[in-house]
Amino acid sequence: MFRFLVNCFAVIGFFIVALLVWGMVTAFHEQKSLVPEPQNVVLTIDFTQPIVEQNESSPISFAMEDEPVVLLDLLTAIDHAAKDPHVKGIAAKFGVHQPSMVHAQEIRDAIAKFRESGKFTYAYGTDFGEFGLGNRAYYLASAFENIWLQPVGSVSLTGVGLMSPFAKGALDKIGVTADYMQREEYKSFMEIGQREDFSPPVKAEMQAMVDNLSTQIALGIASSRKWDIDHVKDLMTRGPYTDEEAVQEGLVTKLAYADEFDAEMERKAGKDYEEVDPLAYMAYPINKGDPSKETQVALIVGAGLIMEKAFDGGGFGEAIMGADTIAEAFNDAARNDDVRAILFRVDSAGGSPAASETIRRAMIHAQSKGKPVIVSMGETAASGGYWISMNGDRIIADNATLTGSIGVVAGKFAADGLLQKLGITTDSISTSPNAGMWNAYAPFSPEQRARVNALLDATYKTFVGNVSQARKIPLEKMPDIAKGRVFTGEQALKAGLVDAVGGYDVALKEIRQALKLDDKAFLTVELYPVPPSPVERILKFLKKFGAEGEAALSLASKMGRINAFLGTYVDFASFTAPPVSARMQLERVQ
Repeated sequence: MFRFLVNCFAVIGFFIVALLVWGMVTAFHEQKSLVPEPQNVVLTIDFTQPIVEQNESSPISFAMEDEPVVLLDLLTAIDHAAKDPHVKGIAAKFGVHQPSMVHAQEIRDAIAKFRESGKFTYAYGTDFGEFGLGNRAYYLASAFENIWLQPVGSVSLTGVGLMSPFAKGALDKIGVTADYMQREEYKSFMEIGQREDFSPPVKAEMQAMVDNLSTQIALGIASSRKWDIDHVKDLMTRGPYTDEEAVQEGLVTKLAYADEFDAEMERKAGKDYEEVDPLAYMAYPINKGDPSKETQVALIVGAGLIMEKAFDGGGFGEAIMGADTIAEAFNDAARNDDVRAILFRVDSAGGSPAASETIRRAMIHAQSKGKPVIVSMGETAASGGYWISMNGDRIIADNATLTGSIGVVAGKFAADGLLQKLGITTDSISTSPNAGMWNAYAPFSPEQRARVNALLDATYKTFVGNVSQARKIPLEKMPDIAKGRVFTGEQALKAGLVDAVGGYDVALKEIRQALKLDDKAFLTVELYPVPPSPVERILKFLKKFGAEGEAALSLASKMGRINAFLGTYVDFASFTAPPVSARMQLERVQ
């Protein structure tokens, strides 16, 4: 109890403040949905803030000052804005931060469709790189009709490069060995600890991948700016560019300060225009269409390292995709008779083979219940990320998605040399020779190495065989696409690992086709699993700090009652409506 009280008082003040802020923000958005949309709107997108696949669910993350934008929310807002007469155009802010290549591609496609409406699009950047990399930022900005740059800013269009440090020499000096084995020669995960440079096959593969990504950037810029691709490649060779050089080369249309840009927005949209960000825009009431014609689709987002149990990052680190959570989501969707199909968004570089297999089995089970599963790959769907994707009825990857990596790696770091240098000795007691095979005190013995190789062989054989069966690729052809090879989405299409290239829009079209619906059929997309309520999140967090049983439940309940100070707009016991789950139930997903 003493430990609980100490931990409790250390966090209770923070949570009270966090809940107040959270409640007021929620109340604002709930109240905003009752307010008519302004007559003159400029949809304002801030690309200096991160774009994510899914928001974290921890109480701490909701107390952060800048909430990331969920990609699907952003794409939906842009799509609806094109048809909304109140929206006059889009203004986007750019800075040093760069969106991922995949996110840039999906947003570029959305902007291209928006421009077909005839409405204006402006990109304003204080900089596109600033003494750093700016390829992806400018690649996205090039989709806008007008590109403005602040004086003294630069356009860091420099081409694509990849450099990796190798630590074998340093490990040798301190007496640590990277004792890892892989299947097979392209599975380069631990080369950084075992070599002093790229192995020849990996270097050739990486060069092909980098060349492909560079060509994708050049093609996109050329298409948007109506230039020849060779001209764009020449620009990429000669970059980066100063502000004046950027104007001379046609990379930007004007140099101007923020106040001048604001004046331009007034001229284009009217003095009474209002800037509305995507999250606020999604809160305005809109026509939902005919509810009787809705088709419900479950959206399952699998992002992060694949492990047995989930962890959302707590606002401080990378999220972990829990096999238990994702499998439960598939099972819930399979049991729901109203769910017609499942959209599985994958953004993962891999993880545990066993956890990956748990998710794959849950997908197959859902399919056996008559639910088609369409996989949409994000920035990465490689190794375990491909394992959990391979059985999709259709697999859609963005051109720049990194996928494949059909291979396995296992091992450990052995610090016996370091211990010897430090004068540290070890002794052991065991019942069998392999009882301590995974400790860091010594490399694997020949017998232990044989067992690790046996595990690797079995896992790799299963992986390759499952891909062969799921993708209908003859087993004898699998060595050409397996062995740990990594592909871009564009390359994976040619290899037969995916069925089409594109983003969410293509995936939704695939769902309509799978369900034999009209191309413009109304879809209701709902997030699975249902996000926990604030009280549930607090209860879970408090348990991590030592609060258990009735004590934690009582404290969380009392903290939840703080909604009494926030008016009737906030119900902490039932509020579970992040935009991606609530706002996609609209005709914007067409």
